[in-house]
Amino acid sequence: MSVEEAKNILAKCLFVSPDSIDDDDVIAEIKPIDSLAFETIMLEVEESTGQPIDPIDILQLQTVADLAKIIANKK
Repeated sequence: MSVEEAKNILAKCLFVSPDSIDDDDVIAEIKPIDSLAFETIMLEVEESTGQPIDPIDILQLQTVADLAKIIANKK
């Protein structure tokens, strides 16, 4: 379920369809993002999980699958 959650969060924050996002997509290649968009994604994940995101996790975040792992580890 975490992959679907990750796709839904990204779709909401990047204003794209969840169906257009693949599990192995690099987040920055889905749609060009700046630091504000990235922060919006992180805040949405924190709101969704009710847990803060570890800065180390943020540094390692590149793909949709990476985001799904972060979400899964927060539940």
